[in-house]
Amino acid sequence: MSETYVVKKKEACKTSLWSGGSTTELYIYPESADYKEGNFQCRISSATVEAERSDFTSLPGVKRYLSIFSGHLDMIHGENQKVSLEPFQVDSFDGGVPTVSFGKVTDFNLMLKNGAEGEMITAQLKPGEEIILEPKGKENLLAIYVVEGEITLGVKQVKKQEMLICKEWGEKTEVENKGEQEAKIGICRVLVE
Repeated sequence: MSETYVVKKKEACKTSLWSGGSTTELYIYPESADYKEGNFQCRISSATVEAERSDFTSLPGVKRYLSIFSGHLDMIHGENQKVSLEPFQVDSFDGGVPTVSFGKVTDFNLMLKNGAEGEMITAQLKPGEEIILEPKGKENLLAIYVVEGEITLGVKQVKKQEMLICKEWGEKTEVENKGEQEAKIGICRVLVE
């Protein structure tokens, strides 16, 4: 197992309040970047949406991916592009387009900016199940957030509300559920400079 695999505990993450609830920044790249200054390439977060109606912050130049872990979310991008999300479905959209959402949920966000490319996917692994993740193209950053259960990558164990980060991802990665309950995960695969 490569030394570039790091498990980030929930206590090491920053949580801040916003108009509709709270947001926990799970990871930002580069790690010296500041979300408010906009000097990041990749930002991964999870937010609780406690208001029935929420207006998304306008983020021109940011490609966004959003999934929800619980509840139901309806979104409108721009004038009339409607999207409905059930748990573990993923939507991608332009952060500069006005977006409003309806529904109280816990979500998972990936923001890409300043030349970064990538995607977010989700997986639900039954006990004993595994998936293999392999970089596409020049993807070099892998981040896996465990919502429920636990996963194992080689000797690294990642538990509920922890994130595994591989900064120099370049090889096939086997993700296993060796636990006794279903593992529910959010996966971000990114190309950063």
